[in-house]
Parts: sequence; structure tokens; C-alpha cells
Amino acid sequence: MRVRVRERSSYGPAELDELRRWLEQAYDDGPWRPEHWDEIGPGPHVVAEDDDGALLAHACVAWVHVSIGDMELRAGYLEDVATRDDMRGRGYGRAVVTATHPLIGAEAEVGFLATGSQPFYERLGWERWRGPSSVIETDGTQTPTPEEDGSLMVLRFPETPDFSVDLPVSRPRRDPDEAW
Repeated sequence: MRVRVRERSSYGPAELDELRRWLEQAYDDGPWRPEHWDEIGPGPHVVAEDDDGALLAHACVAWVHVSIGDMELRAGYLEDVATRDDMRGRGYGRAVVTATHPLIGAEAEVGFLATGSQPFYERLGWERWRGPSSVIETDGTQTPTPEEDGSLMVLRFPETPDFSVDLPVSRPRRDPDEAW
């Protein structure tokens, strides 16, 4: 297995379509909107591949601003983490997630993600966010996102400003279907 970082610009259109189909299958939740790639930004993508280049696991980082209480921080938002179904439980997901940590720490003050798999991420240093969440809409209004409360997690670095995970947190809306 090798883990490597790829910027979205290094993918051709056919490769992005193939990656989207791979993620749709890994998540088993139907077709994704093609605009998803534009909304999460240019990456980086972190992939684990076998010796033949077949994709085993994937993670992507989107750069967003988050508001924590009255603080504005640049965040590396972990997106699209998935492991191929027949390869789960072998450390490939852990490998791509931990490979994102130095990328996030180099470019942002904090990491964030939304997940239903909190124990997996807790083992990798992520903390559960306990405060209320919301998103900032394109018109500047703020929309509470109680459906996300309990699923948000944060990753701190030595340089991360001190804050409580009980504070309110918000970010710009991710896409029309998923707030965070």
C-alpha cells in the first residue's frame, strides 16, 4: 500500500468521474451531485492505493472558515473519507486520515469534520463538538443545524487557539443538501 497526496488539478475529468463513482459505491447512498467537487474546493485528496494503483481509501480536505464563539479560524474540513468495502478494518482509512493531519496543520488552525463514526476519529485525536452548530447562507443569514449537533468533531494542533468545544460553531454552508 502507498499513501499519496493529489491536488484536484492533477485529476482529469474521467478520473474525477471514476473517483465520484467509487465514492458513491463506498458510501452506498446513490448518485452524487456533479457540483460536489466544485463546492469542496481543490483538495488536497489523500489516497491509499495497492501496488497496482487500485484505490483502497480516500480522504479530501476542503479549506473553510469557521466561527467558534467570537473567533474566526481557518479550518481544514475533512471530507469524503471512505475505504473500499472489501478492505475495511485493515488500517487504510486510518492511513489516509492521519496523512491529512500534517496537511491540515500546515494550512489551517484547526480541523473539522462531520461523521457518524466518532469512535474511529477519536482514536486518531479528534474531539466531539458539544456546542450548537449553524451554517452561514450565501445571503449572510445564519441557519441553525441541530441535525449536525453531536456529529461534528474538531482536531486541535499545538498552535490552535484555546476554545471550549461547548461554544457555538458555524461555517459557510457546504452544499444545498448537506449543511456541514
